[in-house]
Amino acid sequence: MTDHESISGSTIDSAPERTRLLGTLAGIGNNCNNMIGVGIFSSPGLVLTEIHSPGIALILWAVGGIASLFGSLTYVELGSSISDGGGETVYLEKAYPRPKALFSYTFSFTMIVAIRPAFISAVSNIFAQYLLYLISVNERELHPNKYIVDWTFWRLRLCSLAAIFIVTFYHIQSNKWANHINQTLTIIKTLTLLVISIIGLATIPRVINDTDTNWKNMFPSNAKISASSLTAALIPILFAYDGWNNLNYTLDEFVDPQRKLKRSNSLSVIIVTFLYLCANIAYTNVPLSEITNSNDPSEIIAGKFALQVGGFNLARALSFFVCLSAFGVLAANIWAGSRVIVAAAKRGYIPFSSRLRQWNRNKDTPDVALITQAVWSSLIVIFYPHNDPFKFFVNLSEYCVWIFLCLSAFGLLYMRHTLPNLIRPFKVWIAIPVIFIIFALFIIIGTFVNDNAQANQQYPYYLPYVVSFGVIGVGGICWHFLYSLGYQIRLQRRTAPTTATSTPHISMEDVRTRTPVSPSEENNSNGSLSD
Repeated sequence: MTDHESISGSTIDSAPERTRLLGTLAGIGNNCNNMIGVGIFSSPGLVLTEIHSPGIALILWAVGGIASLFGSLTYVELGSSISDGGGETVYLEKAYPRPKALFSYTFSFTMIVAIRPAFISAVSNIFAQYLLYLISVNERELHPNKYIVDWTFWRLRLCSLAAIFIVTFYHIQSNKWANHINQTLTIIKTLTLLVISIIGLATIPRVINDTDTNWKNMFPSNAKISASSLTAALIPILFAYDGWNNLNYTLDEFVDPQRKLKRSNSLSVIIVTFLYLCANIAYTNVPLSEITNSNDPSEIIAGKFALQVGGFNLARALSFFVCLSAFGVLAANIWAGSRVIVAAAKRGYIPFSSRLRQWNRNKDTPDVALITQAVWSSLIVIFYPHNDPFKFFVNLSEYCVWIFLCLSAFGLLYMRHTLPNLIRPFKVWIAIPVIFIIFALFIIIGTFVNDNAQANQQYPYYLPYVVSFGVIGVGGICWHFLYSLGYQIRLQRRTAPTTATSTPHISMEDVRTRTPVSPSEENNSNGSLSD
C-alpha cells in the first residue's frame, strides 16, 4: 500500500501532519467535556447504594477529585517530557523498553478491546436510561402511582446503538466540526451541573426540616464502612472523573503542549471537582430510601432529584439536558478512543495496522479507526446478557484503567533513574506520583476483598475484575505471538550477514524487465506486521 491512495473517492494520508487546534482554553473545555458527563448524573446513586451515608459519599467525591488532580499533574510531566500523542501507549513504551513493547502493546490491546468499548457502552446505556425516563415523565404525571418505565432489553439496546452511530457519523465527517460540537456540549453539560448545584443549594432551607431527609442524618449508624465498600464506592466516583488524562492522547494536536498542558489539565480537574461537590450536595435533597429502595435504577438520581425539588416539568427539562451531557461524554470518548487505535496501529501493534492508522485528508478524521471502534462497541452492547449493564461496564473499564495508570505513574519514577538526562519542562513534586500510586494500589487490591456483595446482583462481584485480568493476559499472549516473534524475525533478517553465495546473480536483462516495487510493498516484504 502506498502512502497516498484513494478509498471511496477520498484521499488518504497514513501519517499526515496533524492540525493543531487546541490551546489552553480549548484544552480546558476538552478536558471538562471528557470528565463531565454521565458519571455525575448516575454514579452518586451507586455510591449511596454501596455505603448508605451521604456524608461519607461527599468525602469520597472530594478524595476522587484530589486523586484525579494528582494523576493529572503526574501526566503533565509525562506529556511535557514525551510529547508524542497516544498517552499510555507512548509512556509505557518509553518507561519499560524491555521486553520489547510488552507493556505498551498490552495497554493498547486492553484499551482497544475492553476499556474504551466498555466505557462507551456504559455511557450509551445511561443515555438510553435517561431518554426512557424523559419519555416516561408524562405518563408518571398522569399515573403517579403506576410503575411506567419499561427497562426492557431491546429498548435500552436500540437507544444505546443509535447514540453510538450518530456520534461516530459526525466524527467521521469533519474533525473541525466534531471539535466545535463537542465544545458546545461541554458548555451545556457545565450549565446543567451549575443549575443542579444552584437549585439544590437553594432548596436546602426548605427540605432540611423534612422528616425523611439526608440532612437529618449525614452519617447514619447503618453506614457500610469497610475497605471493600469504600473501594466499591470509589470505582463509580473515579468513573465520573475519568477523562482527566485524555489530552495526553492528542498532544500532536496541541499548540505548545509543554506549557499549556499543565494549565489545561490542572484547571479543568479543579473546576470539575468543585462542580461535582456542589452537585452531590444538591443530590442529598433526595431521600436515601428513594435512591436505594426504588423500582427505578439508582443511576437516574438526577431525574429523581429534579422530580423531588421541582416536579414533573423540571424532571422533564433536566432529563433532556442529561441526555445531551451523556451524548457529549460519549462523543469525547469516541474521539479519544479512535486516537488510541491510530497510535497503536502506527506501531504495528494490531492487525490491519496500515488501514487503521490512516487519516482521511479531506475530512481530517481517522475514519477507519472510528468505524472499527463503533462496530466493536455495538457488538458489546448487543451481546451483554443482562438488562442493566452500566455497573458491570463501569467496574470493568475503571479497573483496567487504574492498573495502567499505576504502571504509568511508576514508570515516571522509574524513568527519573533510568533516563536522568531526559528533558523535563515540568517536574512534579515526587510525593504526588507516590501518593497516586498508593491510591491506585488501594483500588486494585481492595476491590477483590468484598464483604458487602449485594444479594440481588446479576453476576458475582469479582467478575469484572477477573475479566480485566483475563483481557490483560490475552493481550500478553497476543504480544508474544503476534508482535514479539515477528519483531525477532525482522531483527534477525536485518542483522543476518550477506554472503556472496546467498546473494542471487541479477543480470542487466533482469534489471530492465524487473517490475517496480513501491516502498511500502518493499517494507512488507521485509517482515512488516502492519496487516
